[in-house]
Amino acid sequence: MSSESEPISDRVAAAAARTVAAATARLSSAWGSGSPVPEAQDQRCEGVADFAVRRARVSQVLVPERMAAGLSAGMGDDEAIRALNEPREMIYDGANAFIRVASRWTSFSVGDPGGPRGSNDPLWPLDALFGARDDAVEVGREAVRGVPVTRYRLTVDLARADAAVPAGVSVPGGPYRGLAAMPAEVWLDQDGQARRVAVLTEPVTASADEPIWAILELWDFGVAVDITPPQPDEVAAPRDVDWETPGSTA
Repeated sequence: MSSESEPISDRVAAAAARTVAAATARLSSAWGSGSPVPEAQDQRCEGVADFAVRRARVSQVLVPERMAAGLSAGMGDDEAIRALNEPREMIYDGANAFIRVASRWTSFSVGDPGGPRGSNDPLWPLDALFGARDDAVEVGREAVRGVPVTRYRLTVDLARADAAVPAGVSVPGGPYRGLAAMPAEVWLDQDGQARRVAVLTEPVTASADEPIWAILELWDFGVAVDITPPQPDEVAAPRDVDWETPGSTA
């Protein structure tokens, strides 16, 4: 049943829960530079998500193409940048993030799978959307991956999101007061599910470069998904893996 007849604030407030209720989906994540609509060079990863167990499996570049170009100009080390831009299989499991390097798994931090996702997790914008405030306004009708959607502009309160998400929500850097009204945009389909969520993760200041948006796109809701994170004895320390070996994709 369509949710488009609901008041805008109610429709947007319910979007995160309606999306998670779909159980699984395919996903794409990007860091948008200056815009909540991603371009090809903003792409970070693509894969699948299992909302019920709070996991995602993706093929990810550690540094998106747009950022890699800037690093290459500053560092002058094209070979090192190419290694960072090599797609690698990653599994996000709650607060954990595992990277496959050649035939081995590693992680820079292993914590509580039931803890809050890090702000670099591709599903973090969906958690943030649970904190939608009642200030949403309709921007217009568009399409995301061929699906008709309605675009809304709003702010999210991460304290509200933290209370709504059982595992809690992590926060990006920035002034504490800014966490109560972070600019966001969401594109909802006729069922009220989020097809794209974008959250401005860095405060806009006169001296800052283009603002960075954390962007999540979702499609193929209900797709078959099986994501099994590595066991503790299968995870090597980052210093013990060969980062120069090309990684396998998801």
